[in-house]
Amino acid sequence: MKETKRRDFMKQIVGLGVLGIAGAGGIWAAKDFVSTGNKLRPPGAVEEKNFLAMCIKCGQCLQVCPYDAIKLEDVDGKAGVGTAYIAPLERGCYLCEAFPCVLACPTGALDHEANTIEKIHMGVAVVVNESACIALRNEKVTEEMIAPIYEHTAVLTEEERKTHKVVIRDDDPEKVKLQKTLLQRLDKNIGKICTICADMCPYEPDPKQAIGMVAKGGGIVPEIREACVGCGACVELCPTKVLNIIPYAQYSDVYKRSKENDNG
Repeated sequence: MKETKRRDFMKQIVGLGVLGIAGAGGIWAAKDFVSTGNKLRPPGAVEEKNFLAMCIKCGQCLQVCPYDAIKLEDVDGKAGVGTAYIAPLERGCYLCEAFPCVLACPTGALDHEANTIEKIHMGVAVVVNESACIALRNEKVTEEMIAPIYEHTAVLTEEERKTHKVVIRDDDPEKVKLQKTLLQRLDKNIGKICTICADMCPYEPDPKQAIGMVAKGGGIVPEIREACVGCGACVELCPTKVLNIIPYAQYSDVYKRSKENDNG
């Protein structure tokens, strides 16, 4: 099953010309990102064909998502209308403890065996616009750069969204506390050289296994690593839209060691 998915994915990206790649230290990364046409599905989603057949469009995964990351496709979804997906530029997945979306799925479209981070695989992140990375230019994060995340956060009051100031209250629901905590962590980056994507990656127990910052051209840039599960949190949080996700892709499909480069 996994090998079939891999072959199907490779056919798609080769046909769409996504395999322009550039070498760096033996690790090759996607240079040009072209969508395979698949949506980014919630954690535990089975392969796309089966997901479309099994998802009954009940919206239960959406209702239990603590970060409001899950959406339902509208009429533009064609055959997939009403099915669950994630739009990481609007709101990434934050890999919640116990994966309530998986538990809530009544049909297995979100595989109930995918109940730990080691079993979750949504896709893989790619650097699609490295030249826009402010860390490459040693620029610092400003309040304006992270303002869009306040707009993405549905649990805030209008005043909190306007002032960019949140206070966590004892009587706040757990969902509200989680989303406000995310914003408070994000605010700590203001005035610092940007490492948001790496520092706020939700992969546990060690985010550095999924993404890190590496030196380049007098600055630093993100490097996607083997543990990346394609949750899309880095895509949402990046101030200048440097990253994106290829749904269902495996790390080995997009990033590979080049024997020619190692020998050169």
